[in-house]
Amino acid sequence: MARTLPGTFLGTLRRYLIGPEMLVLASTALLIELIGPTSKSDVDDIPWVVLLPLLLVLACSMARYQHLPLTRSLVVWAAGAVRRLRLKLVVSLGLDFHPERAPRLPPFIALRKAVFVMFLVAAVLLAGRGVGRDVLEATRVQGLYTVHVLAMSVTWLALLLGVVLAVPANLLAILEVVKRRFGLEGFTRLAVVAGTALVVGAFLLVLHDKAGLRGCLGVLAFACVLPSVVHPVDPPRGQWLNIAMGRGGRPRTIRLGELIGDGYRLLSLVAFSVVALLMPRADGGAFPGADAPATPFPVTDLLLSTFGWISAWLLTGGACLAVGEFNRRRRLHDPAYPRSRVLWAVPGPEATALETERASIERAGWRLVVSDDLPGPEDADLLVGVPAGLVPPNRVPLTRVPPAMFLVDQDPGGLLVEAEERDKAERATVAIERLLDATRPRMGDHGEGTFLVPHCWLVVGLTRDDERGTLERSPVLTFGQPFRIAFGTRLRRFLYEVMSRADIDVLYVEDAVTPEQVTEVLELLFERHIGRVSPSAVAEHDFVGVTGVRVVIHEVDPEGEGIEGVDTQVTRNAISRARILIIGRDRRDDDDDDGPPSDGESSDLWLEEALKGIFPRPVTHR
Repeated sequence: MARTLPGTFLGTLRRYLIGPEMLVLASTALLIELIGPTSKSDVDDIPWVVLLPLLLVLACSMARYQHLPLTRSLVVWAAGAVRRLRLKLVVSLGLDFHPERAPRLPPFIALRKAVFVMFLVAAVLLAGRGVGRDVLEATRVQGLYTVHVLAMSVTWLALLLGVVLAVPANLLAILEVVKRRFGLEGFTRLAVVAGTALVVGAFLLVLHDKAGLRGCLGVLAFACVLPSVVHPVDPPRGQWLNIAMGRGGRPRTIRLGELIGDGYRLLSLVAFSVVALLMPRADGGAFPGADAPATPFPVTDLLLSTFGWISAWLLTGGACLAVGEFNRRRRLHDPAYPRSRVLWAVPGPEATALETERASIERAGWRLVVSDDLPGPEDADLLVGVPAGLVPPNRVPLTRVPPAMFLVDQDPGGLLVEAEERDKAERATVAIERLLDATRPRMGDHGEGTFLVPHCWLVVGLTRDDERGTLERSPVLTFGQPFRIAFGTRLRRFLYEVMSRADIDVLYVEDAVTPEQVTEVLELLFERHIGRVSPSAVAEHDFVGVTGVRVVIHEVDPEGEGIEGVDTQVTRNAISRARILIIGRDRRDDDDDDGPPSDGESSDLWLEEALKGIFPRPVTHR
């Protein structure tokens, strides 16, 4: 045994150290050590920095049909390291509709810990700023020049990646604001975005010329505290995110706004640390050029200045634009935010009568708007004073209510609310049935169905519980129209009120249930809300009268170990907390075992697919 181990070790060492790979590496290192130290600046290092990746790519290409043990070992090691890192950092997402319920999930603090660690790193690098540059200078000697070239390659790659990622993020932030806030289209939108980018670029050039990298470091320090002032908003009773890191991680919960804010802090601290690590100790303030003092790192300084100032703008001005647009759109379109009820009237006798009752209408929580124009789909809840024949064919999903209907009553607000809710209940039923019709299979009954969550802002549209999530066939994100288009915000707000009062988070409709039966169940659900029936939460016996339908209420709680699902190497299911109303066919008299999920089963595949629209990632096939 003692003789075998040295022989095995020497054989492995001989296999790696004797061969064409080591000959090429030794020749390259010798060439770098002989010629490299004669360079005057890192401009002369560009050929060496480019040569090393080319040799690696060439070796990987040749390893496919030639025996290159060193290259193969490095590739296998790198692939294994990436795989292990992916398994540790992979994120499984879910929704927590009831974060206040016991047992309370622990908070997700992984980002907070990363922010604290990066804060300590940034403080150390600020105290010894320029230490990375000192290391690069110390290795510019014969005997260490190969190490210098490798360190320079890593430095340039990191700076270039930062610039490549920051520039599109800046342009997207400007584009989103221009498109959503001002509604510009086509060439005009592109011209405004390009003009804004040029103005911002010129402004950054002036700032760098006046303040240099020290000023950039100050702006990045301000960016680290900015998320505490300009932060994404969350509705008071909105859904929380459930997050599990790694395959064996336990589900933890966090608000979406806190998640975004912690991410901004972490990015700001990383950019601050990079600039502090590589900045020169005596910063002249200008871009390297003919008039700048001599420096051995003009290329590094140029990349560092570009990275630093683009990151500074992205994490201050760009962050303010992005967060402001996020907050505006969420307040406008998230059903969890309360909205004022608007009563829209066209000038005429009806509007005159409404004006005299304005005080009582406003006391009831309504806002009266009198205008010659017809309202848009999201402008009002009730419409008064327009004859049916004069309504144009465009979409105006509002009820025409004669004012005499509520002016004779002592409680006009209550009548207005009832008229509005009955109109919205009718339109919601039609919209839900139209969406479900697009997902029902034309043939066969396999016990499959559709998940419907129109009142949740984080869920984009309908998702299916069927074989479409297998490895052979990638799952479809949504079916039919998105909820935002099919319902509109005001109608989704009504559904949010209905579901919140009924204590229902998700609707599951089996394909075997007929449209008439779905309509009957929805009418019972809506009528309970409109009539303010007590108790507010629905139970299974409330739907006993629907013929041929079995309604089951199923509680889904986060599972620590997860369940088998699609690509378990990458994602886990069942980390949501929700109360699901299952509308299935009554099979108690049948022999067919297919049906909706039973009380012992849990499935929130709908959530995994819906959240991909917000946090997209590629689907991995094995």
